[in-house]
Formats: sequence, structure tokens, C-alpha cells
Amino acid sequence: MQVSNRPIVSHDLLKLTLYVVAVLIGGALLSPWLVSGGQWLLTTFNPSQTEPPSGLLKEIHKADFSRYFSRATQICAVLLLFPLIRSTDLNRSLIPSWTPARSGLTHYLLGFILAASLLLTLGWSFCQNTIYRLRPEPTWTALAAPLTAALGAGILEEIFFRGAILGLLLRTLRPITALLFSSALFAFVHFLRPPETWSLPLNEVTWTSGFQALSAILATFKNTDFLLAEFATLFAVGCVLAAARLRTGQLWASMGLHGGWVFGLKYFSALTLSSKALRAGDHLPWIGLNLKIGLAPLLVITLTGLIVLRLLPRTENSLGKST
Repeated sequence: MQVSNRPIVSHDLLKLTLYVVAVLIGGALLSPWLVSGGQWLLTTFNPSQTEPPSGLLKEIHKADFSRYFSRATQICAVLLLFPLIRSTDLNRSLIPSWTPARSGLTHYLLGFILAASLLLTLGWSFCQNTIYRLRPEPTWTALAAPLTAALGAGILEEIFFRGAILGLLLRTLRPITALLFSSALFAFVHFLRPPETWSLPLNEVTWTSGFQALSAILATFKNTDFLLAEFATLFAVGCVLAAARLRTGQLWASMGLHGGWVFGLKYFSALTLSSKALRAGDHLPWIGLNLKIGLAPLLVITLTGLIVLRLLPRTENSLGKST
């Protein structure tokens, strides 16, 4: 086997890193302005406040600063995506082919069924041990919302992360290096919202408030329980999804796995209630407030990945081939 001459780091990776940093700084700068704009809309279109606001004004009325920060980073992510695309030549050629569709659908269903069934089995074991309990009248047929979320996240996020981003990194990095960096990025961007324990009254917002929120986000990475229970689990998810894409040379299996995990998470949350001990964090780092938090879900995700990768056929291709 030939030794790869691909570098450990690349210009594309540096540009991706700068993109994330720019999104965070842009979100920190923009969020106080969004607060000002939201409060202006409330006072302009609902000045008397004799009736509760409705529609968009209702959403603005109940929004806290964390939500404004999240929206600000999303706006910056979209706006800054265009210069990222131009500077890295991020294009359609990075996304694997969808053919043959017949075998692709088989890979999708394999990933979806296995991911959802193993995750729900884990949830059922939690219920058996009173860590969770069923709602008084669970709606077993409420499948529409979980399926919609599964299709949306599974398809769109895989096209972006395992398609465009991983494909971009594979141009200049070794496959294992690209897998690790893309998985770390995937895990990190899921935490671009201040922790629930952090809050800031809107009447105390200043131009530096966004950087306070950013500091609260980064501070969570000093928490061992957070790293073990949440970040490590999402990092493992990213690794499994990237490995499925590299093994098959397509996105079908990774979309199925991603969709199956989202479906299992949403469906289980709709049917169950957490225990008092769980809400108090007594089961961390093994079990958290949902099925994507904890070392127990991490083990199930790893097991799911090992089984799926064992069952999937290996396909050598220019983007996923080890050289």
C-alpha cells in the first residue's frame, strides 16, 4: 500500500476554521442589534400591550437572549457561506453520486432501521429501570413529526457535512484525518447556543453581551461531564456517519443512520417523561436528559456503527479511497 502524501492540515481546513470563528464573532456582534430590532418591533406594532402579541410578535416577545444569539449565528453562517464557497471552490462535484438508487435505498433502510431500533431499545431499557417513564396517555401513532424531522435533518445535514464538507477535506487530507476534523466540526456546531443555565435579561443587553454568551458556550467545554456525555456522543455520531460515507462512496447509508437516530430521539421524547433524578443530573455522564446525551447512547451509537459498517459493502472511489 502506498503511503499518502496528503498533509495533516490544509488550506481548506484553515478556511473552514476561519469560517466558524467568523460566524461566532459575527453572531456575538449581531445579537445585540437583533435584540434592539426585536424590541423596536414590539413597541412599534404593539405599543399599548393591552393585548398579548400574536404571530411573529409573539415569538419576539418570548425570545430570550440565547435565542437571539442563536439566530444571529445562523444569519452569519448563511451570509458567510458564499465567500467560503468562492474561496474553497465548494461545488457539486464534492457530493457523491446518487446512483445506483436501488442499492442506495437498501443502504438507507438498513441504516435507518438499525439506528432507530437500537436507540429505542436503549430507551426502553431506561423505562424498565424507571429512569424514564411513559406519559399517562402516550400517542403511539404520532409518527409524522419524528419522521419529518428525521428526513429533514438526515438528508440536509448529510449533504452538507458528509457531502460538501467531508468532500472538501478529502481533496487534501488523508481520509482518517478528514473524518476526524469533519466529525469535530459537526459536534461543535451543535453547541452554538448558550447553555440553559446561562441567561441575560434583555434590559441588560449591551454591545458586549454577545461575547458573554460566546464565553458561556466555550466554558462548557471545560466541563468533564459535558465532554463525556454530549460532545463525545455527537463526535461519535459524526465519525460513524463519515465512515459510512467513506466505505460506500455514497451518502445513502449515512442519511439513513442520521435519520434513524433523529427519529428514535424524537419519538422516544414524545412518548416519555424524565425522572427527577435524571433532571438533577444524577445519572451523568452515563445518561442525560435525552437519548443523545450520555456514555450509554455513545456505546449504542458505536455498536450501531460497527454493525452497519460490517454489513455495508466497501466501494473504492476517488473521494473515499485510502491511498
